[in-house]
Amino acid sequence: MRTKEELNKLYAAKVLEVEEKLKAAGDSPLSEEERNVINAIYGEIDDIKAELHIVERLGKDNSYLDEPQGTEAAHLGFRESGPREGDLPVDEKAWRSFEIKTMTPRGIEQKEIRYQVPLAVQVKGYEGAFESYLRHGKEDLGPNDRKALVEALDASGGYTVPEDMQTSLLKKIATMATVRMFARIVTTSRDSIKWPRIKYTTDNKYTSAFRMTWTGETPSSATAHRVTDQVFGEFNIPVNTGMASQLISADLIADSAFDVFGLSSEMLGEAFALGENVTFWTGNGAGQPRGIITDASDTTNFDAAVTVAVTGDTIEADDVIDTIYALPAQYEYNARVFMTKATEKLIRKIKDSSSDYIWPVQALVGGFGVAANELLGFPTTRDEFVNNVSDSDNTTTYPLVFGDLNAYAIVDRVGLSIKRDDSLYSETNNVLLLGKKRVGGQLVEAYRLSLLRTVNST
Repeated sequence: MRTKEELNKLYAAKVLEVEEKLKAAGDSPLSEEERNVINAIYGEIDDIKAELHIVERLGKDNSYLDEPQGTEAAHLGFRESGPREGDLPVDEKAWRSFEIKTMTPRGIEQKEIRYQVPLAVQVKGYEGAFESYLRHGKEDLGPNDRKALVEALDASGGYTVPEDMQTSLLKKIATMATVRMFARIVTTSRDSIKWPRIKYTTDNKYTSAFRMTWTGETPSSATAHRVTDQVFGEFNIPVNTGMASQLISADLIADSAFDVFGLSSEMLGEAFALGENVTFWTGNGAGQPRGIITDASDTTNFDAAVTVAVTGDTIEADDVIDTIYALPAQYEYNARVFMTKATEKLIRKIKDSSSDYIWPVQALVGGFGVAANELLGFPTTRDEFVNNVSDSDNTTTYPLVFGDLNAYAIVDRVGLSIKRDDSLYSETNNVLLLGKKRVGGQLVEAYRLSLLRTVNST
C-alpha cells in the first residue's frame, strides 16, 4: 500500500493537471473529448481519496492500539473513544431488503432498498425486555430493560407485545409525466437558444409564398413568375432554473432502518419530473418554461393552434370530431390525444339517440370489455396535468389537446443534480439535500396541434 505522503503528492499532481487543462481551454466551452479526459482524471482523484481515507483510518486504529491502558486512562483522565467503540455488533451478511414501485415515463419500475440488521436488541429494546420479563419477572430486570418498559408504556401492557417493523414501505405511486416522451429535446451550453422560422399564415398546404407559374416557353413578362418574399422570424427560448431542498436530521440518516437519504433523493427526482411536466403544459414563462396550452391558446401568435370552442362546459361527440379534424392532414402521422382521466370519462359516456356509447366499451371482437385506447383511430395518452373541463373555478379551459407534441421544444442545459451538504447546517445536526435543474421550454410549431376549449359562464 502507498504511504500517506505518496498519496498526497499524487493527489496534488492530479488536481494541478485538471487546473492546467481548464486554463488551456480558456473561455471557450469544453469539447466532449476534453470533458471525458477531465472526468477520467477526477475518477483517478476519487480513487486516491478513497485510498488515502483507508490509510488515515488505519493510522488512527494503530495509534489507539499503542495508547497506554490502565486506571489513569479509564478513570482519571479524558480520552477519545476507540474506533467503532460503542457500535452495536452487526452481522455483515445480515441484510434485509424491501422493494418499492415508482411510476416513471417508462412505466412502473421496481427498486430495492437494503439495510443492515444489528444483532443487538433494537433501539427501543422491546424484544429483549419482553424476553427478560418472561424469564425473570419485572423485579429482576436490568436497567436497560426497565427503561425499555417505561418507554413502551408498561402500565398499558405495551411491553408484552414486541415491535414488528415491516420491511415494506407504504408509498403512493406518482402520476405519469408524459411530455418528455413525445416532445422535441435539444441540449445547449448557453443560457438561451434562438430558433429561426418562416412566418406564413395563408394556408396549411404550403410553407411559404412561393408558387409555380406556368409561363410557357416565353414568359409574358420578366415578373410573371415573381413571388412574394418569405417573412422570417425567430424563437428565443431561455433556460430557466428550478430548485428544491430538504433538511434531514443527521441522527435520522444514521439510525433509520431505511435508506432515508436515498429515499429522499428519489422523491426529489420525482418532484422535479412532475414539476417540469405541469409547467410544460401550463407554464406562464415568468422565470419558467412556457406551456403547451399557454402558447397554443395565445391568439396573438401568428401561428396559434386551431381551437374548437364549445358553448358551455359539456362536450358532445361533434366537438371531439371537430377537434380531431381541425388538425392539418400532414401532422396526423405522429398525432395523439392528450387528456385527463376525468375528461376521458366524460367522452366515454357520450351516447347516441339509441343510448349506445359513441366510444364503445365493448371490444370489436369477443365479449364485453374495454375497447382499445384509440379515439377516432388515434392513440390516447392520459396526463393529469392537462386541463379538466371548465367549472366555476376555472371558467375557460382546454381539456383536449390533439396533435404531434414534437411541436414543443424542451431545452436541457443541466440535468437534475442532487447535492448533499453536511457542513452548512451542522450546528443544528441537520444535513441539507439540494436538488437543481436548468431547463427551458416553448411551443415552436403550434400549427401541429388543435385544442378543444370549454367555457363555464357561472
